[in-house]
Amino acid sequence: MIELTLNEGVATLSIRRLEKRNAFTTTMWGMLQRHCDTLAQMAMQHRPDAARVLLLCGEPGAFCAGADIEEMRSLVADAAALAHNNDIVMQAQLALERMPLPTIAVIDGPCFGGGLGLAAACDFRLGSTRARFAVTPARLGLLYSRPDTARLVRLVGDARARRLLLRGERIDADTALAWGVLAELLPDAEALAATAQAWARELAAASRTSMAGLKATLAELADPNEAEADAVRHLYDAAFTGPDFAEGAAAFIGKREPRFA
Repeated sequence: MIELTLNEGVATLSIRRLEKRNAFTTTMWGMLQRHCDTLAQMAMQHRPDAARVLLLCGEPGAFCAGADIEEMRSLVADAAALAHNNDIVMQAQLALERMPLPTIAVIDGPCFGGGLGLAAACDFRLGSTRARFAVTPARLGLLYSRPDTARLVRLVGDARARRLLLRGERIDADTALAWGVLAELLPDAEALAATAQAWARELAAASRTSMAGLKATLAELADPNEAEADAVRHLYDAAFTGPDFAEGAAAFIGKREPRFA
């Protein structure tokens, strides 16, 4: 239901459950986490076949409609299973957010609830005019998790997050672009796919050291703690003596494009 492919440094995670508008089950959240962990491990080991960028895509016409309602009915009746599901959801989104490579959500269609949580955990969001966004826990007597709420506030700001959460507002693609949810809005699925590939190729050509270090820096700023701050300072200092800086400096001096390993 979640397919991983890797081609020339570009990993693609495809959510394939169109009949349910790509609604997630507990099993799917677990699959997502395992795929993210595998890609992150390959990247941190500096394997030559490791991905340099990740695309997260749904089926054409649907990104992710949130949780699977039929499964949710059974989970509600089993407190332990519900708690297990909630933990897996948060761990999977955290694994996606902490990927040491840039991530792009490619959104063509509904992006609701947990789907918006997925998109917000990515570095960039590209959408088509069919993209729609909503977070409606208040209509179910529920809360949005603290990590999801923090990501939403970072993405759209406190005032707009309150409109989405407390009023349950649904926003269209144009509004999402204006609010900064989308980095770019494309006219249709074909243009969206082409633009996503173009962004992926550009990011895949960048320095792995820079991508991983910059993401670690941003993560520490979002949730400051002393240990992570020390780690980020070490990454900053180490970059000046690393091979990527040597190549980047040589390319700058030679007035050419850098060729990072």
